[in-house]
Amino acid sequence: MNTYRTLDQATGVARTLSARPDRTVIVYRTADDKFVTASPKDPVRGTVTGVFRDGYAVRTLLTR
Repeated sequence: MNTYRTLDQATGVARTLSARPDRTVIVYRTADDKFVTASPKDPVRGTVTGVFRDGYAVRTLLTR
């Protein structure tokens, strides 16, 4: 898990990391308005803002 100040930073990292085979990355917003990239196995401590797979955003029930 890595923390970023902006959603654009977190989204860019998530797209890059998720481009690897069989890799999914979740981006969520914490209570202090920072953004975290995490794997699906990591606990989410905030609101999910995006899920990325194969370098693309994936629509799920968890995203807005």
